[in-house]
Amino acid sequence: MSQPVLLIADPDIMRRNTAFRRCADHGVRVLGAADLADALQLAEGHRPDRVAIASDLTIQPGFGVLSDLLMRMKARVVIYGPPQPGLTLFRTVQADQLVAALLGDLLGARLPVPSLDLQGDSDDMPDLILIGASTGGITALEAVLCMFPADCPPTLVVQHIRPGFVDGLIRRLDKLLAPNVRAADDDTPLRRGTVLMAADSDRHLRLILRGGLRVRLQDEPPVSGHRPSVDVLFRDGAKLAAGLDVRAALLTGMGADGAQGMCELRRAGAQTIAQDRDSSVVWGMPRVAIEMGGASEVLPLVRIGQALLRPVQASRARSSA
Repeated sequence: MSQPVLLIADPDIMRRNTAFRRCADHGVRVLGAADLADALQLAEGHRPDRVAIASDLTIQPGFGVLSDLLMRMKARVVIYGPPQPGLTLFRTVQADQLVAALLGDLLGARLPVPSLDLQGDSDDMPDLILIGASTGGITALEAVLCMFPADCPPTLVVQHIRPGFVDGLIRRLDKLLAPNVRAADDDTPLRRGTVLMAADSDRHLRLILRGGLRVRLQDEPPVSGHRPSVDVLFRDGAKLAAGLDVRAALLTGMGADGAQGMCELRRAGAQTIAQDRDSSVVWGMPRVAIEMGGASEVLPLVRIGQALLRPVQASRARSSA
């Protein structure tokens, strides 16, 4: 039996990725579209068995073209979200019923309706999260961080990006995400609910202990060909992993920055996650980390955000197994 194919079209990245991840966890091949043009292209190219469309998109120009195509393909369509007029041809469900409806149809199973609440129990969260990314990393960061609640653990990010672009990226993420996203300044204390990004292309993002965890920006030679370097951040995290629950993810990117640092993190007892090949734009940095033995887990992009937030007790039990 071939793998079922599901297309989810939703302009809300948080809502789209939640449904994407939960359906992918059940062995369904999931495609995601942010607008009608993307949905039309994916439908033509992949002929999905089932299509889920956010009701927001049904009132936009172009929906008629997409719906005509889906009817010709005999794809089963479900519309979810606030009711819109003129949708009598399609099945409609509430947003919190979407995943159960889709999986019940695709897998022939009656499944409990999962909640779409992403907040979780903050008391069970890790102490510190570190993320490194390069080519393709902007989209990957959105997919990972959209899973983070407003009171997420202190999170530090090194994204290789051309000078002059990082400020715009930080503003975009801050508007899009539940946590606050800020540029890391020298001597900034780490706080819950804040994601700090390396915004200075000439200085490394470091971690120090001084009256609590703080950020240090330092002028040092490039490491692994980069400044700021993921390796530098990860190595500092490794020094803290003996006393803190540190999680790290290495996302899509060219080269090997972060691979050595991830090895040090894992040896120190941190939970380390590398993005898998199929979901990476460029499978360079995570591939090298995996080959060097630095990754305790290899996951598709849609599962990394939740894996970073796993309850502390469950993570430690797996690490000691």
